[in-house]
Amino acid sequence: MVVSESSLVKTGIWGLDAVLLGGIPRSNVIVVQGVTGTGKTLMGVEFVYRGITLYNEPGLIVVFETSPDKLIRDAAEFGWDLTELQEQKKLQIIFTSPQVFDQELRSPDSLLLETANDMGARRIFVDGVGLLNKVQVGGHPEHRHYRELLQQLMESLNRENLTAVLSLEIGSSPESIVAKEMTDFLADTVIQLERERLGRRIQRSLEVLKSRGQEYETGEHTLHITGGRGLQIFRRVQAPLGANSQQPTSSTKRSIVGVEAIDTLIGGGIFDGSTTMVVGLSGVGKTVLGTQILREGSLRQKTRGLLISLDEHPAQIIRNAQTLGLNLEEQVANGTIQIMFESPQELDVDAHYARIIQLVEEHDIQRMVIDGMTSYSTVIGDISIYRDFFHALVAYSKHRLMTTFFNYENPEFLGISSYMPDFPVSSIVDNLILMSLVEINNSLHRCISVVKSRGSKHSFETREFVIGQGGISLVPLEENLVPALPLQSYSSLLSRAPTRFSQLRRTTDSAAAQGKE
Repeated sequence: MVVSESSLVKTGIWGLDAVLLGGIPRSNVIVVQGVTGTGKTLMGVEFVYRGITLYNEPGLIVVFETSPDKLIRDAAEFGWDLTELQEQKKLQIIFTSPQVFDQELRSPDSLLLETANDMGARRIFVDGVGLLNKVQVGGHPEHRHYRELLQQLMESLNRENLTAVLSLEIGSSPESIVAKEMTDFLADTVIQLERERLGRRIQRSLEVLKSRGQEYETGEHTLHITGGRGLQIFRRVQAPLGANSQQPTSSTKRSIVGVEAIDTLIGGGIFDGSTTMVVGLSGVGKTVLGTQILREGSLRQKTRGLLISLDEHPAQIIRNAQTLGLNLEEQVANGTIQIMFESPQELDVDAHYARIIQLVEEHDIQRMVIDGMTSYSTVIGDISIYRDFFHALVAYSKHRLMTTFFNYENPEFLGISSYMPDFPVSSIVDNLILMSLVEINNSLHRCISVVKSRGSKHSFETREFVIGQGGISLVPLEENLVPALPLQSYSSLLSRAPTRFSQLRRTTDSAAAQGKE
């Protein structure tokens, strides 16, 4: 179901409206449920606060157990001045008991609803609606009474055209379970907040379980509580691109990469918006190649670049590039190249992905290099989330026609049993480049091969390259290294033991002679 933008109420909470595809249908009753410490009260207070400060919608906050002074004190930690809003008659905090609240709802001239009407309130937050289940009838709590009370509350809020958030504490007692079932059934929108321990850290998540009258992003999304700001919801990376995204996903334009080793072997450049996986062991030159790709793009094609790394700090990347004559300082200073570094210790993949998207769109990035996909697999741990993250990056790159390079460290030293042990990649990316070390005599040689390049008549030849001033450059075919022969004199270069052609011919001739005998 598609709901018009004008009929939706924006919560104003960072990232939540994106998950709700624009906001909440007006007059919906929203239940925010979860165990202690998940952020229920904070979400309700911020819903009212953002309504007042961003959309000029006055609001009420009803609390049963938390005193208004503590609520004001806690809100101040996020920069929200609730006292000032009360003085401006835009906010009213009501501290009452479930019993009095029950009587208010039953009264034909409810002071609560009269207050809401007088101040022109459009939003209300009731903290701890489950406590209404403890209101006694004839000296005993009664679930039927709770259901009737909830229905009456929702009808009253709808009559006053109030968009309401009700917080519900989830417990394991039979009474709590029954209250949850009743509340979830009657509410228009149900948002579940979770809090779980991952190692020594805590991870919070948000999931919209239902929301009548609208579509929304399903699944678990990451929730952060940030001091001085409030709640931040990061859309799960595996969610599909928005329905409104109509950008092309392929291009017939081919651009020079600017790195001789790639342009020569791949056949004169790669298509704009293509994705390339560069596979190789540590120290073979993947980071140098990525740096060179971004720098050449900035200087020659005037493209804006982004380098993402979990392994090296920007200062170290710039220093290492400088030793090879690749001056990144100027490009970083003028903003044509961005370097994004995030410590892998407590990496949150949803928040990390959101930051990548923000940088790409803010700086109009056309070339992106992600250095260290292996680090992501180690940090994320869950292979399904890792796959989703990689697929999301590929899909986003193609929708923006952004040329993207992924560097992956293969654990094999000499000889390769698979390009990417974590999950198959050949069907996902457009180009596959292999950088490896070859042992000849008593020395190691760097070599590069293009294994796959969609839409290109690429070379299958393995070429030797060196890293020096200016970055990576191919060794000329006619150059004869001393004391070793050039790579073209060997077969099985990607194996653990390359074989010279002359030796191979002698072995073949000997086998043929024995066959004749």
